[in-house]
Amino acid sequence: MIRFLGTAIGKSILLAERLFHKDGSTFPGKFVIKLFPSYLSKLKYPDKVIMVTGSSGKGSTTSIIANLLRNSGMTVCHNIEGSNMIRGIASTMLKHVTWGGKIPEDAIVLEVDERYLKVVTKHIRPNLIVLNNLTRDQPPRQGNYDLVYREIEKGVTDSAELLCNGDDPITKQMALSHPDKFHSFGINRMTNDFEDLPTAVKDCAYCPKCGRKMNYAWYHYGTVGDFTCPGCGFSRGKVDYAVTDVDPVKKSITINRDLSFSVDPLLLFHMYNLAAAYGVADLLKLPKKEVQAALDREKISEKIYSETEKKGRRFIAINCKAENNATYNLAHYYTLKQPGPKVLVMGLREISRRYSHFDLSWVYDLDLEALNVPDVQEVICAGPYAADFALRCKLAGFPKEKVIRMDTLDGLAKRLKKTTGDVYGILNFDYIPPFLEEVNKY
Repeated sequence: MIRFLGTAIGKSILLAERLFHKDGSTFPGKFVIKLFPSYLSKLKYPDKVIMVTGSSGKGSTTSIIANLLRNSGMTVCHNIEGSNMIRGIASTMLKHVTWGGKIPEDAIVLEVDERYLKVVTKHIRPNLIVLNNLTRDQPPRQGNYDLVYREIEKGVTDSAELLCNGDDPITKQMALSHPDKFHSFGINRMTNDFEDLPTAVKDCAYCPKCGRKMNYAWYHYGTVGDFTCPGCGFSRGKVDYAVTDVDPVKKSITINRDLSFSVDPLLLFHMYNLAAAYGVADLLKLPKKEVQAALDREKISEKIYSETEKKGRRFIAINCKAENNATYNLAHYYTLKQPGPKVLVMGLREISRRYSHFDLSWVYDLDLEALNVPDVQEVICAGPYAADFALRCKLAGFPKEKVIRMDTLDGLAKRLKKTTGDVYGILNFDYIPPFLEEVNKY
């Protein structure tokens, strides 16, 4: 009865929303689980249920996995809108569920908020959980990564295999508590890795098993790299699904010295997403030829990275997640590796849409010191928090004349005409559209 009534009410709300052009809201799911808290538990799900969680990259990774499965001939139920809490996931199920209470697709691929995994898995039992990474993310909401890790662990079910980032000592902890279910993905050492961490921000400098300070052979970023504890031996070790070769000329990567495919641009976080998807494909025993063909076609979303050329200059927009220093630092390091003089544009309009806190502590975790090099000719700090970014640049030692403040991005094109070199917009999502509008005016 709950299954039928919940489905009938939910689909009626969905129909009403479509009539009023409100499709995509989480209200149908929110309303149904308010009336029937056990509704999701009553549905019938396919054998393949994959959930992706972590601090960043969840949406991109789920999209790649969903595309992989479709390329193999499967039908997929996927919360493509990115609504990753229980009400959003319930709304996704309502769009797909039959009147008999069954999700008819061959597989379900869900992006799940890291704090809500324990809530979702009470109702929907996954057979595979992918854990991308854990970093300092949204401090007012998340607290710290230890708290978030413990929340994620509560959501790990006995029936689920785990595929975790093996380069990250925080996520590698899952191997300690779930050794028989643990699988890892990662990226082997690259020529431009760091032998010493360029920033003082170290999320996991001490062993999560015994508390001793860990040694690193190299770092990709933050404390993600090749770690070993001299006390108990906790380490990165062998990664099951590793990017074993990166070719900057051909712009391609090879995984497990087996499958090679094009990756342009060679953004580190995108390579991690692809390695995770490859791991999922292998665990599901998908044909390798189909996997290679699908991953070779997989391009990074223009919402995350876009590039255009005007009057001999490259304009690159990189979408970074506010309140998450790791995403910004990865964009910074990518920018530094690009040849020639460059101008940086940094800014955001909204810190968060989820709560009223205006926390900017994460700005002081950015590795702006690494950007204080001759190639970086100017840093333009724009938006309501331009002064905060400018202050952080000052603390990083930037000469005063290199740092420009703008209240908005209006007039950026005019300002850029006074500069030379490629332009990198390292911005929160809300400042990507106005940045691109100014690029069009250049």
